[in-house]
Amino acid sequence: MAGQVPNVCAGPFGAFYDFYIERPWLMRAIGRTVWGINASVLYEAMKPIEEAEPGAAIADVPCGGGVAFRALSPDKEVRYVAADLCPKMLRRAQGRAARRSLRQVETVRANMVELPFAAEEFDLFLSFSGLHMIPKPEQAVAEIARCLKPGGKVVGTTFLSDGSRRARALFKAGSYRGHALPPDRASLIGQLKQAGLNAVHLGPQAGFTSFEAQKPGGLAL
Repeated sequence: MAGQVPNVCAGPFGAFYDFYIERPWLMRAIGRTVWGINASVLYEAMKPIEEAEPGAAIADVPCGGGVAFRALSPDKEVRYVAADLCPKMLRRAQGRAARRSLRQVETVRANMVELPFAAEEFDLFLSFSGLHMIPKPEQAVAEIARCLKPGGKVVGTTFLSDGSRRARALFKAGSYRGHALPPDRASLIGQLKQAGLNAVHLGPQAGFTSFEAQKPGGLAL
C-alpha cells in the first residue's frame, strides 16, 4: 500500500519478538523494563481461544507471526483464519503453525480497515496489539463488528495513551516517523460502542490492556 509505514515486526526486531513472546517470563521482563507495562495481560487475553466451542470460526487480525497460536491445540476443531497485511509476518505465522501441527490455521493477507471477509462470518475475533498501529482504529473496529456473527465476541489487547512517561516518549518518537499514536481509553470504548457492540470492557491496566465486546443477538459465547 502506497505510503504505508514499514512494519518494524517484519525485520530483525520481529525475529527477536517471536523469540521472547514464547517465553512469558522474558516477555514480562521486557514489557516492564522497556514499556513499563504488565505484559501478562496478553497471555490472559488468549483464554477465549481455548474456550471456543467445536466448529467455531475464529479470525486473528493482525496475526503477526502467530503469537496467539500458543493457545490453540492441534486437536481443537475450529476454523482459524490468521490474517496480516505483511507477507513476511504471514510466512512466520505459517511456519509457526506448521511447527505446532496446527492444520486448522488458514492464512490470508488482509488490511485491518478493509477485511476480505463476509458479514457475520466469525464467532470470535482476535485483535492482539493491532489497534494502536493504525491511525484510525475506529475503521478497524467497524470492520470487526461487521464480520462478527450475532452473539460473537471480539477480544484483544492494545497500547493506550495513558502509559508510562517512557512509553509515551517512545510512541511520540515513532510518530515522527509516521507511526500511529495509541488511542486513549475513552475513545476506544466509544469506538466499540459506535460500531454497535455491547458488553464493552477494558482492563484496568494503564498503558497496555485487554479489551472485549460482543455483538448483540444470538447466543452468548
